Amino acid sequence: MDQNQGYTTFKPTGIKIKYTNVDLVKKQVTAIISLNGEVQMTVVTDLDVHQVNKEGSLRKVLDVLPDVDEESYIEQIVAWSKIFIEKKITDPEQYFE
Repeated sequence: MDQNQGYTTFKPTGIKIKYTNVDLVKKQVTAIISLNGEVQMTVVTDLDVHQVNKEGSLRKVLDVLPDVDEESYIEQIVAWSKIFIEKKITDPEQYFE
């Protein structure tokens, strides 16, 4: 047997990003970040004026994901927001199915 063999166990983190609103006219996307069902932060990305408004804290989320910082987490949300607006996706949940 090869000594380099092993396995990886994947466990759910409890983190969920739900995109609750995509406004194609105003070019705004709202995302809610929750941990184990508890809302941690709401992020509103306004692509028209290149502004991101955050309400809440990602401290608990980042404790679960120690290799991620808040800036890169928010950048991921902004990147998805751009995709939703560019592709005219108003229901991100359906898009991910």
